[in-house]
Order: sequence, then structure tokens, then C-alpha cells
Amino acid sequence: MEQTLYDLLKSLNIEYQKLEHEPVFTCEASEDFYARNKLDGAKCKTLFLRNRKGDQHYMAVVLADNRVDIKNLTDFLDAGQRLSFASPERLQKHLGVTPGSVTPFALIHPEASNIPVVVDKGILAHDWVHFHPLRNTATLRLKKDDFLKFLKSRGNEVKFYEF
Repeated sequence: MEQTLYDLLKSLNIEYQKLEHEPVFTCEASEDFYARNKLDGAKCKTLFLRNRKGDQHYMAVVLADNRVDIKNLTDFLDAGQRLSFASPERLQKHLGVTPGSVTPFALIHPEASNIPVVVDKGILAHDWVHFHPLRNTATLRLKKDDFLKFLKSRGNEVKFYEF
């Protein structure tokens, strides 16, 4: 599936830098990686959420330092029911990834076509963004505008929210 991602990025004329590294499971653990590589730009986390019934899922792409108020996000999305984190089984089924590897690039998974995406407005202030390429042992660095082009290419509903 990772090669499918690279092929799609190439077809969209999206350039990226791929940086291999040790497995990273949290934003805190990635700080050393960013410092060592002198990476500027948006450091992001991606959350995969579900409603109580489990019949609707959402992806939130957020600046790593921002706190996510689930109640406010639930209200913003008009989800009706308080959202919670999706299980590892749901991550695998709908995004084809494991915990620690959640990324907006997982929108290439066939089961992800109806998942609304919420993007932190703060990301728009950066020239560069960083995301895992479907695994947490590498990071892709690309221009913010190319990230937005990728999102548009997927056809998912995208909303911008100030976290």
C-alpha cells in the first residue's frame, strides 16, 4: 500500500522528502527526530475517531502541540454523539494502519472514502508539513499546499477547525 501512496503523490506532481527513523508512537517521542533533522514546519498528529454507535468515523489532523477537546469537536462536526478514539481493529479496517501510524495518507485506503477530515487551521500558517507514510518508521516532509492538493484528490469532506 505504501508504494500506492508514492505512485499517487507522483501522479499529483507532489514532491516530498522521505526520512527513515526508529519507530515513533507519540508526538513527544518525535521531538528528538525533528531536532536532529532541523525540520521546520508543522509537526502534526492524526487522530482517528468514531461515534458511539461506531457507524461514523472522522479523521482529525492537528498540530502536535494542540490539545483536542473532543466535546467541542463533536459539536463542531454535529456528530450528535460524543466521539471517542477508534480501536486498533477499526484503524486496520478503515485506514489499513496500526496505532502510532495514523496519517492522512491513509485516506488512500479503499475503506476511507467516506471519512470526513478535520484539519487544524493552525497548519495553514506553515509552509511545510510532516506525516508518516502509513508506517511510523518514516516521515514524509512536503509543502502544505501539496498536502492540501492530496486531500482534495481524495474527495473526502474536509473542514477546517481552530483547535
